[in-house]
Amino acid sequence: MQFHIRNRWSGEIQFSCELTADLESASYGLQLGFAVRKAIEIGANLSEANLSEANLSEANLSEANLRGADLSAADLSAADLSEANLRGANLSEANLSEANLSEANLRGANLREANLSEANLSEANLREANLRAADLSAADLSEANLSEANLSEANLRGANLRAADLSAANLSEANLRGANLSVIRDDLWAVLSAAPREVEGLRAALIEGRVNGSAYSGSCACLVGTLANVRGVDYHSMGVLRPNASRPIERFFLSINQGDKPDANQHSALVVQWIDEWLFAMRGAFGPKEVA
Repeated sequence: MQFHIRNRWSGEIQFSCELTADLESASYGLQLGFAVRKAIEIGANLSEANLSEANLSEANLSEANLRGADLSAADLSAADLSEANLRGANLSEANLSEANLSEANLRGANLREANLSEANLSEANLREANLRAADLSAADLSEANLSEANLSEANLRGANLRAADLSAANLSEANLRGANLSVIRDDLWAVLSAAPREVEGLRAALIEGRVNGSAYSGSCACLVGTLANVRGVDYHSMGVLRPNASRPIERFFLSINQGDKPDANQHSALVVQWIDEWLFAMRGAFGPKEVA
């Protein structure tokens, strides 16, 4: 029995293979998954292919095994790619909406402008992945490794980032409305707890647009630099608060530039909101004088 993979737009056949007898009665997803594997083995061009609902669980689609196969702009919506090896794969502009990518290895993968809305990426390895301008709205990224990932201009509206590793990730110009950013918030709270008497000064600097997330020194500085300015010391003299450009909250501050006020910068607005939550909790626990 011949099985065809067609172009998602034109319907043109891009690849054909003969199914084994035991697969002829298998589900469509399994049949398609088998065909994709065969196509990748010979380096077929799967750009813009219709791979919707393919069962590729635990498949090895890594860069080393692609042999020139191209999955860019392919339709992989609702596909099962759980635990698949997609390291270094080219999935730019691909449709992965509602796909299951839990525990998948996507390290260094190109997902630029990909549609990952409502996808399950829990515990996925996205280290160093290119997710620039990708749609991750309502995606589950809980416990995912996003360290050093490029998320600039990405749509993370409503995404679940609980316990995700965002160290050294680029979130510049990303849409974070409604996203679960507890990992970044908690990192900020740890910093605030190390410099409680400087928190009000930091808040004032944010409100007035006197923060520059890319500079440790100067009248407009980053998180640690601003806290040092409030204390009246050099940023190297902040005790346990040492410069660490990889920690999540310092990376988050990179999206706040001089002149950015909370009413015009979502990152600044979120930091002020988190500061207010921290102040409320501290005043409730210790009284206003202890954090003034």
